[in-house]
Amino acid sequence: MILAIDSSAGTAVAVADQEGTCVARAQTEDRRSHAEAIGPLISEALEQAGADPSDITAVVMGVGPGPFTGLRVGMAAAQSFAWVRSTPVWPVRSHDAAALNLTGEVAVVSDARRGEWAMTRYRPHPDGAVGVAVGPTRLLATAELDASETHVEGARIIWLESVDPAALAVAALALHARGEQLLPARPIYLREPDVTMPQ
Repeated sequence: MILAIDSSAGTAVAVADQEGTCVARAQTEDRRSHAEAIGPLISEALEQAGADPSDITAVVMGVGPGPFTGLRVGMAAAQSFAWVRSTPVWPVRSHDAAALNLTGEVAVVSDARRGEWAMTRYRPHPDGAVGVAVGPTRLLATAELDASETHVEGARIIWLESVDPAALAVAALALHARGEQLLPARPIYLREPDVTMPQ
């Protein structure tokens, strides 16, 4: 079984089988209580699935884009769970969860706060599963993109308000199956840190 964890927006956990079928899901849309929510949500998802932690053979970890603190909570939980059980971690872009079964080029857009959007462009892949990211995820100012728009730069917009961890597991399985190199196990931050240490 596969455990998928993402905290780039709310906090979301899913358990899926080896084909990517969702067996259990637990999540909260609260964007301020990631640390308090993550442990109980993992326990809830495993209980719903009737699974023991030893049944997990891979951990899918959403790496953003997302805010600094919330994103790191989910990543730390995923890495800790995997480390304790010597289970592989599959880091994937959180936007990948919305880029499944594409019929044309899309732009997955999420709220990056501070008057900006995070955008990743995708084109379809021949296997029909998760699309291929076209370039890196980047920031757009709200002056460049209005929330009422349906297209940007010629691509259809998919507005992503929350990440489905089960879809993230499907995306990770597809990328793994076609032999693509997964992302580094580092959070995708699109801004410089607010606080830096003096040199």
